[in-house]
Amino acid sequence: MKKLLVASVLLFILSAIQNQVFAGSINCKFKDRSVAGVEKIQISDESLIINENMEIPLEKSRVNCGNFGRQTRLDGEALGYQVVLKSCTTEAVLEGHIIDSVSDVAADVVCDQASQE
Repeated sequence: MKKLLVASVLLFILSAIQNQVFAGSINCKFKDRSVAGVEKIQISDESLIINENMEIPLEKSRVNCGNFGRQTRLDGEALGYQVVLKSCTTEAVLEGHIIDSVSDVAADVVCDQASQE
């Protein structure tokens, strides 16, 4: 019974940690080329914030990443932008794409705590 209680407490703690992963603000930057008009990108409270004034709600799901197992995926679409980010890397980062649907331009982004503004 004691093992079951300990396992339950550990499962609760891990679940709480998973839900708080994106509780803070995470900075993002473009890898190679950028999307015109986008100067600053952040993830805050499960939303992508572009230029500190446009908010794109992100849906969180789990995807299979081969050798990395099941990882987090964030995606959303609003205000003429589409966002797809995954944590399928060896580092603790989110990588993916931002697509400007109006201009039909896509750019690769990387988001982590260490990204510079």
